[in-house]
Amino acid sequence: MQKEKKNLLTPNEVTFILIGIMLDVTATSLPNDVVVVAKQDGWISVLIGAIYPLYVALLAIYVSGKFPKENILVLSKRYLGKAFGTILNFLFLMSFFSFFPPLISTLGIIVRTEALPILTPLKIYVAVFFVGIYAASRGIKVIGRICSITFWMVIVIIVPTISVLEQGSHLNVSPVFGTGIVNILKGSLNSVYDYSLLELIFLIYPFINDSRKIRSATLKAVGFTAIIYTWITFITIYYMGKDIIPKTIWGFFTVIEAVHIEVVNNFRYIFVFFWIIIAVKSVTIFNYICMYILQDLKKINGKKIIYVVMASVVILIAKNYYGDVVVMDEITKYTAPISVIYNLLYITLVSTLIWIKKEG
Repeated sequence: MQKEKKNLLTPNEVTFILIGIMLDVTATSLPNDVVVVAKQDGWISVLIGAIYPLYVALLAIYVSGKFPKENILVLSKRYLGKAFGTILNFLFLMSFFSFFPPLISTLGIIVRTEALPILTPLKIYVAVFFVGIYAASRGIKVIGRICSITFWMVIVIIVPTISVLEQGSHLNVSPVFGTGIVNILKGSLNSVYDYSLLELIFLIYPFINDSRKIRSATLKAVGFTAIIYTWITFITIYYMGKDIIPKTIWGFFTVIEAVHIEVVNNFRYIFVFFWIIIAVKSVTIFNYICMYILQDLKKINGKKIIYVVMASVVILIAKNYYGDVVVMDEITKYTAPISVIYNLLYITLVSTLIWIKKEG
């Protein structure tokens, strides 16, 4: 019993994993996404966008309170029937999988642009998958520890950006609410993609060593991510202005270039190094999630073969369809809303059925 307890996740590790699945390399382009619509009020849109993960968190808290040892894959088959529940679980897997190729592609572009231009995308993808698959195969406890490390990496690279306040202008974020509430709300929809995948909590809450702490662990993850995303967007707009940001690919990278630390020659190198590790962490989580759901759909004996097949499919899709930033944005413009809407309907349906059953 004591050994089993040690293999479970602590509440902090659950928080770090949830932050890890939401906060990845795409955060650097978040200001670009919201400024197009909300202009200087983009940071307000990002703050409002946190309503989505908060809603997911509240549903997870409710469901985990009723069934602390059974995840949503089990509950969907119980309340919707084995056949229909399995189909919905498979679509749940596909919604997570749809985020995988653009993540790998974005990581490859960042590595080639900011660190090692001599590497080909294929070499980068293979190396990242090798590390990600190895870490994922070690289990959820190892992932929790990795996410704990990357959490502090995020702190290390975000805190120094406070110094950029001296170089920006308050005029860039003025007038507040100047774009109108309609545009601000439209902009918040653009931030939902970055907040998505907190639905992971419906898979991992049975692994927490104290089910009473699920509420605080989940809400902490939402709160921290909302603060980081809002700050990234605010400081980018404050420093660059709404007109310059759309001319960049990753607006927040420009902010990083403005950070000057006396003991560090170029803070950008530290940021890129940490950001790559953070991306590898995301690859690890995605590998674990996909394998976990696949095992629920069908018992798998040869995990290594499945990992190789899954990596090959993701690399093939990323290389052929997501290699260019513009094309990638066009594709995700359609795939992201579908995945987010499906996840929202899926968890809402299961949660509602649990509530109806309880009331009945």
